[in-house]
Order: sequence, then C-alpha cells, then structure tokens
Amino acid sequence: MSMAVRSVFEKDAATPVVDNERRPLGHALLGRAAVLIWNDVAEEGRERFYEWHDREHMPERMALPGFRRGRRFRKAGHSPEWLTMYEADDLSAVTSPDYLARLNAPTPATVATLKYFRNTSRAVCRVACSAGTGTGGNVLALRLSVSAVRRETMCGVLCDDACPRLMALPGVVACHLYAADETASHVDTAESGTREFDVPAWVLLCEATTHAAAEKARTLIDAAGLDRLGVAVRNDAAVYALEICMLSLAAGGR
Repeated sequence: MSMAVRSVFEKDAATPVVDNERRPLGHALLGRAAVLIWNDVAEEGRERFYEWHDREHMPERMALPGFRRGRRFRKAGHSPEWLTMYEADDLSAVTSPDYLARLNAPTPATVATLKYFRNTSRAVCRVACSAGTGTGGNVLALRLSVSAVRRETMCGVLCDDACPRLMALPGVVACHLYAADETASHVDTAESGTREFDVPAWVLLCEATTHAAAEKARTLIDAAGLDRLGVAVRNDAAVYALEICMLSLAAGGR
C-alpha cells in the first residue's frame, strides 16, 4: 500500500474538530437525514415481503412529509440480505408526528410481514458528510463504531481525506458518512416492538456504477486499516445491488 493511501488513515487525535452540520453536501443525496435498515427475511415470508415492501410500505413512506427517496438494495446469499435507505429533508422529518403516528399504527400487512424479519439493524441518521453528484446501482455498506474521544478524528479523516480518495476511483460516484441519532433510533413504537434490532452508530456508504468499482473501494478501505483510528468495522460489510428506487412527489418534481 502506498504512503499516500496510508496517510489518509493515520492522522492522530490532534485532527481538528469537524463541524459536520456545516459541511456542504454533494448533489447525490436528497436531504440531510436518512433511515437505514438492514434485514434478512425468513424463506417462507419472502414473497410476502416483496409484495408488501414494493406496493405498500415504500409508497407509504414516500407519502410522508419530508421523505424524498426510498431505495432498496440486495446481496443474494449474504446476511443481512437487504439494505433499505429512506432519504429525508432533515432529522425533523424522520422524527415528525406524522412519521411516529405511522410507526404507531402499522397496517395489518406490516404486522404480518415484519414477523418474518431476521437479523435487523435500523438507524435514524444525520448525514455527517456526502460527496458526489450521482447515484449508483451498487453500494458498499460498512457499519462502524468508534469511541467518543475518537469520533471527531474519524469524521475528519473519512470526510476530508478518505471520501475524496474513494471518489477518485473509476466507477465510484458518491460517498456518504451517516451518524445515528441514538434518541431517534431508539424511540419505542408499535412497529419497533414487532422485532428486535440493533442500531449501528456510524455508516459509510460508497455508491458505484459497477460491482467491481464498489469492491475496489472496499479493498482500499480494508487495506488502509481503520483500526488504527480506533474504528471497528462490522464483519458483515458487503456490496449491495439496487432492486427498487422510489421518489416522493415532492422529490420527483424538483
């Protein structure tokens, strides 16, 4: 590995504090917040899952104020198999009374389908930083954790150095770092009570036009050694392929 790549990940704790709320966003995302969900589905519930998610659940979410785009990705044979992203204007949209009312009044189909969910993660997130102007059909998803004393260092390195280097790879069109809002992610609702889930603290997503480009981004990150920053990367990182993309009327009319 070259020294140029090493330097991206070997800053020390003296890295300046990063004001993520003031970071400019690229044009790839539709807002500064998102709900990110990973899950498996029991074999006997897969057909029901597709019928419900495509025809009811995603349209229902896209009708909520401030929700802009929903995307579902899949990696066959991997666990968790699906990754769903709901992009929203800001954190208020994904903690709004309208959204919470929907979570507290799940439809019969929602209740019936969620019982088949397995290995679920769900995080209500702010966008810490985002680069790029396009969306890719392949997304590398890494769930991260880091101690409080190292998180500003991690943000500075990932946002200011790593994402630009990832963006320089042919085929990589966007790179996003998300920070989970612990309070919003753990709100107790009727829907959340139907299944167990964990909340990843940080999520790094790289969008690419090809699977090979997304895997190359993963190789760069893996080789660089995030552990030297005190960052733990879950061992179920994967490249997911897009299955469906749905825009809200508001987003579609922009």
